[in-house]
Amino acid sequence: MLLYSLIFPIISIIAIVWFIFRYLNGKNSAVSTVLWALFWIVVSIFSLFPELSNNFARLVGITRGLDFIIILVFIVLFYTVLRLYFIIDKLQNDLNTVVKQVAIQNEITLDDEEE
Repeated sequence: MLLYSLIFPIISIIAIVWFIFRYLNGKNSAVSTVLWALFWIVVSIFSLFPELSNNFARLVGITRGLDFIIILVFIVLFYTVLRLYFIIDKLQNDLNTVVKQVAIQNEITLDDEEE
C-alpha cells in the first residue's frame, strides 16, 4: 500500500470533521458542507482504489485515470473561483449601496454651513 493511500483518507476525515464543525458554528451552509464532504469522500475513494479512477475516466472518454482526476480538480477549482467572484461582486454592490445611503443621510447643504 502506497503512502498516499494512507495519508489522503486521514486528511479527508480531518477536512470533513472541520467542515462539520464550521457548519455547527454557523460559518458554512448545509449545501457547502455536503459538497465538500462529498469531494473529500471521492478523494479518499480514489486514493484507496486508484484503479477506480481509470474506470471513471473510460466512462467519460478519457484514457488515463490521472488525467481524469486532474480535469476533475480543475473543474472544482474553476467552480470555486467563479463562486468567489460572484460573492465578491455581490459584496461590492452591497458596499456601494451602503456608502450611497450613508452619504445621502449625512448630506451637508450649503444652507447648513452658513448658519
